[in-house]
Amino acid sequence: MDRLRALLRHIQDQLGGLTLSQRIAIGLCAALIAVSLLSLVQWSGKPTLVPLVNYRFSFDELTAVEDVLKANRIPYQIVGASRVLVREADRHNALRLVNQADALPEGSLFDLQAVVKESNPFQSPEARNRAWTYAKGNELAKIIATSPFVEKASVILNPVTKRRIGGVTDVPTASVAVTLVRGHEMTRQMVEAFAKLVAGAVAGLKPHNVYITDARTLRSYSLPNPEDAASFDLLSMIKQREAHYRRKILDKLADIPGVQVAVTVELDTSKRVTTHLKHDVPQPKSETSSTTEQRSAAQPAEPGVQANLGTALTAGGSGQTSTSEESTVENFEPQLTQQETIEQLPFATKKVSAAVGIPRSFIVGVYLTRHPDQKDAPAEDDPAFVAVRDEQIERVRKSVSRIVMAQNPDDVVVDVYPDMEWTPDGGVQPKPLGAAMAEAEAGTATGMMGLVRDYGPRAGLAFLALMSLFLMMRIAKQSSQAAAKATAPSVPAAEPESEEILTVGGGPIGQATPSESMLTGKEVDPETLRYQELGAEVAKMVEEDPDGAADLIRRWLEAQE
Repeated sequence: MDRLRALLRHIQDQLGGLTLSQRIAIGLCAALIAVSLLSLVQWSGKPTLVPLVNYRFSFDELTAVEDVLKANRIPYQIVGASRVLVREADRHNALRLVNQADALPEGSLFDLQAVVKESNPFQSPEARNRAWTYAKGNELAKIIATSPFVEKASVILNPVTKRRIGGVTDVPTASVAVTLVRGHEMTRQMVEAFAKLVAGAVAGLKPHNVYITDARTLRSYSLPNPEDAASFDLLSMIKQREAHYRRKILDKLADIPGVQVAVTVELDTSKRVTTHLKHDVPQPKSETSSTTEQRSAAQPAEPGVQANLGTALTAGGSGQTSTSEESTVENFEPQLTQQETIEQLPFATKKVSAAVGIPRSFIVGVYLTRHPDQKDAPAEDDPAFVAVRDEQIERVRKSVSRIVMAQNPDDVVVDVYPDMEWTPDGGVQPKPLGAAMAEAEAGTATGMMGLVRDYGPRAGLAFLALMSLFLMMRIAKQSSQAAAKATAPSVPAAEPESEEILTVGGGPIGQATPSESMLTGKEVDPETLRYQELGAEVAKMVEEDPDGAADLIRRWLEAQE
């Protein structure tokens, strides 16, 4: 007890030298520590609660379960008005009692774990498959019901695939009924997540064959078939591609302030499969060659006198010879060396065209930078200005053509738009959009203003925060110094080597108040002492007779003047 009293006395002495704000801060910290320890003790003393079943009960189902648990005196807790939590040691007994009272919803216990426990080697394969399918649907429904936006879910699976001769093949399908929490609507992200979750649990099931229904609104949702172009939102896909190409072009042309970019994308919605076959060079198998030669002798002249007529040119005057050659080559069947199949999915980029507008002030800025001796804006037909303009246009066209992979030169159009204010006398007054960024001085001013506009508020907040921190540290330092001075022991003053005796005529001046500590005397002269006594008498006179004192002071001032 003595040690405890000494400790408390030491704490009291330490607190006595602190200021009020420091005492309040220490008290709040002590209260916070005490509350934290108390909450930790309470938390460690509570038993661990687990869900009775991974299922969201309706109000009627919840009432039936509560009646069973209350009748058997099993502690429970209801969370979110739909889930029942019990102690881990009481869970199996509570499940037995609730199931015995027929208070559990249908299918809430028959999951994959129950199927594994109830597996029977003598069970038929058909019955085993049906049990697995039903349990898998319940397990998927429980997983979907764990979402914070889902109140209840049911899953029905049809994993059977049937083939028919000359008919359409039946594919696996699934139906999901979801009851959302009030205030939430079905979104595309939720539909995609539920469909892919169910499709991943069934072999051969495609996500677009999973049909999801909102039980509150009775609206049906499903993912589009990749082979069906009409089911996709073509406009949104085009906007995404155009935004992608436009962002790349703007990043490349970031050195041109005020540049205008418009991109148009054309998608190919058809699906094509192309097969390319390559064969070896044909090799000869057999070769046949035949030659035929024919000759005819000259006809003899007839005896007797002949007519004096010319001889026809076509008539053969002598023997004729004709030769014919025939060659036949039989090749082997060419062998297939390579087969290449190219499958083009729908929505591939078919054509991309872009239109870029360069501000005239930027061209003027580049021109003035290269010709510092010229102060005025150039004319449109100035050869030097035309050369600079064509150079910048060609530079931009090449960059954009490479980005969009232009197929034709007409796919990319680059022009110069006037961002100048034309005056009636023919002069121009540039806006601070392009020229101000191209010229050095104007560009520096605009850059400084932009920095002030962007980072000024943040810098101001940072300065105020630092100033507040500095003032708070000064106040804390002064408080600690004052507390140290208050708690420091008093040191008696050293006695002077030689004391001077003060003598004042006219009797004693006054009576000193006794004190435990020594006081340091102050040396005064007789004139000062007389004025002090006079001031004390005047103050006393003012308290007793203010009017008389005022009249006396007035006469005294008049006599002094």
